[in-house]
Amino acid sequence: MTQHNGKGGDSSMGRQRFGAYSVEQAVTIIRAIAEHGWPMTINEAFSLRDQFGWRPAPDDGTIFTTPVSSGEEDGYIGNDVTNRSLVSEIDFNLSTRILQDISSEAQAAIRNSYVSYVSALNSLYGAGDSESDQSVASTQWILPSRASVIVAATRGFVSATVESPAMTDLTEAEQRYFDEGGEF
Repeated sequence: MTQHNGKGGDSSMGRQRFGAYSVEQAVTIIRAIAEHGWPMTINEAFSLRDQFGWRPAPDDGTIFTTPVSSGEEDGYIGNDVTNRSLVSEIDFNLSTRILQDISSEAQAAIRNSYVSYVSALNSLYGAGDSESDQSVASTQWILPSRASVIVAATRGFVSATVESPAMTDLTEAEQRYFDEGGEF
């Protein structure tokens, strides 16, 4: 994990330290999940969680804490709705979540981390599909297996989501429905 204060080194940004996985660490974790054989069982996801040093919540192994979290639960393993023994997605933070008093240095570190992760994944998987608004920037890659990788940044943190091929198909079908004028 790397620490940032906008000037290099290790220091506090307000009350909270900003930490983020190095690009190499983040890409290694993302690849291990995204390039895993699908469908992935919940036990295989638990094995990956443990391999990455993520600590499960005492009452629910699908919720976990990563080394960049400052102790808060910041990851989740989603179950497939049709088969609870399979995984639909794995969400986790790539950086510390800073919720209050975000300094300009922290915002720059978050933005720089996001850009670095996206650049590395673009080199690996080809140009991703990027979107942004005032709140969130995100980039998505759909792999040949149909698993998808999404890296997103807000003002306060950077996160990653890896969706199973089944979840990617469901997300695309839902988008087509709305694109064709469907409503909730």
